[in-house]
Amino acid sequence: MNNSTPSMLRRTFRLHSWEVDQQAKAKPDILFSIMLDSAWAHANNSDFSYEALREEGQIWVLSRFLAVFHELPAWDEEITVETWSKGVDKLFGLRDFTVLSESGTNLASATSAWLVIDRRTSRIQRINLEHSDFPVQLDRHAIETKLGKIEEQEAGKTDFEYVVRYGDIDVNNHVNSSRYLRWIVDSFPRAVLDEKRLASFEINFLAEAQHGDKVYVTSADAGDYYYCQVMREKDGVELCRAKIIWE
Repeated sequence: MNNSTPSMLRRTFRLHSWEVDQQAKAKPDILFSIMLDSAWAHANNSDFSYEALREEGQIWVLSRFLAVFHELPAWDEEITVETWSKGVDKLFGLRDFTVLSESGTNLASATSAWLVIDRRTSRIQRINLEHSDFPVQLDRHAIETKLGKIEEQEAGKTDFEYVVRYGDIDVNNHVNSSRYLRWIVDSFPRAVLDEKRLASFEINFLAEAQHGDKVYVTSADAGDYYYCQVMREKDGVELCRAKIIWE
């Protein structure tokens, strides 16, 4: 495939009224969605685009994500998202992000790890960059850390229940990754949401929810952060676990 992919993609977005909260600041799951959308856009016209993988019976799935919010942008503010690939570590494709204000201030930094899986069997596939000219920046880091597994902890109390609906489903017929963050944020008391801002979140995706599934969120105060889980009710399967920090 003739690859004209830049080494770093830069895209601008203007925040709409429905993308901000009561404080007129961007909702965290909206920024998460914008970053994920930028990742898909960067892979377009390459060997690793949605269409190219679909032809091979494969899809990208997000496995791990860590974001630090330095400041949340405001309603009608134009922001710029930068994203770039950091190559492959074992089975994971690595990708980082920065979110900048109109003046160039760093609003958010994020790092992520992705997997390619077979659509039919759900088996993980190796990501082969050997014969690809997809550009990578091995030594450029938005957050200089290696994402690992969030260790399982004692489950907290149930704070939120939800039935997966049409609006939650993405092009792969699974719940969009940003929805899990929305459910987790929604599970916190209104006083927290009114008085604090989300400073960072780290999330591991473990299984997939589908239309009609009933899910619930648990949270436990772990001292420096909240340990949260999204569980599927019918079989008790853990869909994701997260560390949430409020300031």
